[in-house]
Amino acid sequence: MSQLEIHGYHVHIYFDGNNIDLAINLTEELYEKFGYELGNINKKPVGPHPIWSRQISFKHHNYDEVMSWLTTHRGELSILIHPLTDDEYLDHTKSAIWLGQPIKLDLSIFTEKN
Repeated sequence: MSQLEIHGYHVHIYFDGNNIDLAINLTEELYEKFGYELGNINKKPVGPHPIWSRQISFKHHNYDEVMSWLTTHRGELSILIHPLTDDEYLDHTKSAIWLGQPIKLDLSIFTEKN
């Protein structure tokens, strides 16, 4: 099996109407500290994400710092962290890490590579 090259990481913060302010503040602060790309505030399902979410991209050399920061600042929010490779199915499944309660993703949009 060949090793996939990691181009960076995505953080997906999940929220609803009750904790949207916390999620927006968290994503903006994370972006200012470590991010290079800040996604839209999605108040509907987008891609494999079945509930409201927002995405931040960061580089692999910030991984440890981002994980530590999210662990201490996330509150009750559920967060998905995954690598960016050429295999999105693997990125969102076996290579993904959850902080908080995992959300069941809609993986039907991805093709599983063998």
